[in-house]
Amino acid sequence: MPPRQNEMREIKPTTPDTVIGNLLTLSSGRILPLPAGHSFTEQMEETDYTLVAATQGNLTVTSHQQYTLLDGGQAAAFQGLGEYTIQSVSDSVCMLVRLRGELVEQMLQDRLHEGAAFFPRGAAAVREAVMALSVLEEEYPPVSGDLASSQAYTMLTALRGTPAELEEEQIYASPLVESAIAIIQEEFPFLEGLDELSERLEVSKAHLSRSFVKKTGVSPGKYITHVRIEYAKLLLRDGDASIAYVAEASGFANANYFAKVFRRETGMSPTEYLESAPKRRRPVRGDQRRPVIW
Repeated sequence: MPPRQNEMREIKPTTPDTVIGNLLTLSSGRILPLPAGHSFTEQMEETDYTLVAATQGNLTVTSHQQYTLLDGGQAAAFQGLGEYTIQSVSDSVCMLVRLRGELVEQMLQDRLHEGAAFFPRGAAAVREAVMALSVLEEEYPPVSGDLASSQAYTMLTALRGTPAELEEEQIYASPLVESAIAIIQEEFPFLEGLDELSERLEVSKAHLSRSFVKKTGVSPGKYITHVRIEYAKLLLRDGDASIAYVAEASGFANANYFAKVFRRETGMSPTEYLESAPKRRRPVRGDQRRPVIW
């Protein structure tokens, strides 16, 4: 059965021939479905390039150096991000490719700006490469490193074919929605809701809601709820946190309201989730102001 693009999968090709590998190595490809509000965090080496494609939905890529909002169909390449987090705004499918080698820098250097290159129509090229690796893994495991390098070269060539003038449109697209998402992700435990958000952005609630829904497919209020619930799940997996504490730390007015929203969003009560969820290996710090990045 051919692989599906909405099923979580990671492909790790073998090490390519030394000569090929020094020029271009594709060390991993990943299919990452993310429901709205969910996040994925990993560490990136300084010598690596990571390509992130929003093949469906909208998502953000955040690190200490970068904050990027990608719409469906868009992709971006990042150099040496360190620890970074991908978070979905709407239900999304993200595809990731990790590359290294001299040829990567040569093919991307004229597109890189402060460690990032934007490809407004680049998701298709990344998707094609990842799905090709998935097929190879299904039929001829493990995936040959040499074949993976060949797929990486084809992908980079396709990305370079994106008209450069479109990049400026991506960088400056929807500043209102991008600012709203950044505030929500940073400060959701403290936000009073849509009233405060629209006031801080100096726009009406109606205008903010229309713009947000048009850009992402979900309302800002719904996105705030998604992010709060996902953070609450992290706190509940800590095992030592009380329901009242989780409610307050996640930005809910009280434990009863939190329990009502939690059941609506997850289909179970916080207590039921606490009993069924795997426990975290390390505690979550209650004073963390950027909960999605550890």
